Amino acid sequence: MDSQFHTSTQLSKETLHGLMARSHYPAVGKFVLLTLVMLASGTVLVLTWSGPVWAWVLALLVFGACSCSAFAALHETAHGTAFGSRSANRVAAFLGGIAHLYPSSLFRELHFTHHRHTHEPGKDPEISLGHKPMPSMLTHPPLYLSWLTGLPLLLFKVMMIIMGALGMPGPIRKQLYPFVRPSQRMAVALESWGVMAVYVGVGILAVGVNPGFWSLFIGQTVGHMMLASYLVMEHNGLPHEGSILEKTRTIRVPKWVRLLMWNMPYHAEHHAYPAVPFHALPQLHEAMKPELINDKLSPAQFHRQTFRGWVK
Repeated sequence: MDSQFHTSTQLSKETLHGLMARSHYPAVGKFVLLTLVMLASGTVLVLTWSGPVWAWVLALLVFGACSCSAFAALHETAHGTAFGSRSANRVAAFLGGIAHLYPSSLFRELHFTHHRHTHEPGKDPEISLGHKPMPSMLTHPPLYLSWLTGLPLLLFKVMMIIMGALGMPGPIRKQLYPFVRPSQRMAVALESWGVMAVYVGVGILAVGVNPGFWSLFIGQTVGHMMLASYLVMEHNGLPHEGSILEKTRTIRVPKWVRLLMWNMPYHAEHHAYPAVPFHALPQLHEAMKPELINDKLSPAQFHRQTFRGWVK
């Protein structure tokens, strides 16, 4: 994939080269902390299945937030920029994929196609089914509201994992998942089986050892609900043609959300220069501020604007 999809008038080649420098250190602490908090909240979820309710609900919310953060970690490591070496990024992406129920090889195939064809109906897999454009969620309230439950996003991933484990049969791949290259079918199959094995194992533990393990599936559902309300803001409502900055939205969020999401809210900047690591995105944001077009909306403003559009 290309290292940039925009040429900024605010950045010199030297500055850009410095921003693209990779290092292990910014990601190691974040990844270790994420792993520990997710394991701890998951343990509390299982142990408090029968009460107290407040502890179970609190652990559920923390686990769901960790699932979102695991997706962000998967996103950065799939790009190969979070850590300083290719092998470290691949290992972390694999682990992030397990934590978020999304094989990293499968995500990489979809996501890189999304970068090459950002917000292009029939080509961008985020707004297309196979080669067919999907209707806009913003103008179809039932689609939008169902999306916010997180279930369509979760079920889409589960179906991809099942098809991936089956080797992405030719007709199905061509009709539904054309973004998966034939050369990657084996990698997708192996990783899909790995993710399935982990979650089947959790199901077996829930049936045979402690029903509290079902909480982990509920936690993933809550995490996907949180993630769905965030992802819908990245490109929806923007033009399908034009520059990458016209088609992509940087989202105004508190600092703690940026920390949780590995600076993903700097989304227009990321699409402009996907080779810039997450830890350098704040500097890239400051440099590109005069060029940014869609950087004014917070999540609350976006969703409120969407709801108001339905009643006009």
